[in-house]
Amino acid sequence: MTTAPMPVTQPRRTRWLLSAVGGSFLFLTLLLAPRGLPFVPVCWFHSMTELPCPGCGLTRSVFAIGSGELVAAWHFNPFGYLVYGVLFVLLLLPLLGRVAPRVTAFIESSWFINSFVGLSVGALMVYGLVRLAVQWG
Repeated sequence: MTTAPMPVTQPRRTRWLLSAVGGSFLFLTLLLAPRGLPFVPVCWFHSMTELPCPGCGLTRSVFAIGSGELVAAWHFNPFGYLVYGVLFVLLLLPLLGRVAPRVTAFIESSWFINSFVGLSVGALMVYGLVRLAVQWG
């Protein structure tokens, strides 16, 4: 029994899709202020322990950046700047693919993506542990 090969996704099409997703989220951050977001307890860690997890405040931080409340964004969660930056790069990915194809190829390489995600998650966990230590201290 043979299986048909999986169709290869065209990089250009994927870039445009990621750009649309990143741009949509960035557009939402311009429309909504962080204080206007409804409080929806979605963090199971916080709801069970009453302690902040590493990601607590991340959504409000991204929306604060979009609203120009940069100090508030830092207080909500400093990693909001990283998320906002990733969304901005995703928005510009199709343009970057035309202007700087080598840079785009590097950004899209699995080595870069794996390293970036690994370092980001590691840094977020360290931040979460420091945040807990400060709260307990």
